[in-house]
Amino acid sequence: MYTIIETYNNIPFDPALTPAKGFSCYIPGASLLFDTGGDAGVLAANLRALGIDPAEIRTLVLSHDHWDHVGGISAVLGKNPDLEVFVPAGFSEEKLAAIREQARATVIGEWREIEDGIASTGPCGGAIPEQSLAIRTPEGLLIVAGCAHPHISRIIEAVKGHGPVFGAIGGFHAISEADRAALKTLAYLAPSHCTEDLEVIVKENSGRIHRGGAGIHHILP
Repeated sequence: MYTIIETYNNIPFDPALTPAKGFSCYIPGASLLFDTGGDAGVLAANLRALGIDPAEIRTLVLSHDHWDHVGGISAVLGKNPDLEVFVPAGFSEEKLAAIREQARATVIGEWREIEDGIASTGPCGGAIPEQSLAIRTPEGLLIVAGCAHPHISRIIEAVKGHGPVFGAIGGFHAISEADRAALKTLAYLAPSHCTEDLEVIVKENSGRIHRGGAGIHHILP
């Protein structure tokens, strides 16, 4: 069983946390942080409020090279000398070099398991190279998306090649008709951050929607 804690989100939830533009979440069972939000000060304060010590983070996965997902990285780099950072192919070479000054870094170009039961999708196409997480649960695979720039429907289809997809959380960005149809096939949905037409998505998927926001805990089966 995994718990996913949203550590950074522009959608507020826990009043002890500061909402700000961006997304980040933490998986305590794997000591894995996904994205870092846009501001290191906000991320550091939110981690502190949640009782998460940056020195205990062993793995950092960056979905894509946009400021609201990588801007808070200094809150994590240098805190654990054994930190390993995973970035998608196409990530900025300049930023990758800076990361490698303080941590081990791996570029991912395709599906790859990075922790027991947790895989990176690798870049799923589109103009913006972006990877998502796929977490294996007894109910199927749960997708954690930063912004889903390749479109959430395309990510769902890619993950389906590795097993049934149970749900998706995070930012779904621009929503097409294909995306709306794909989301209706999932049992667990927690859209937030940059998801366009969020109210429409919530209405169309009533009964399967779970709230997203800074401080939310998703308890997976």
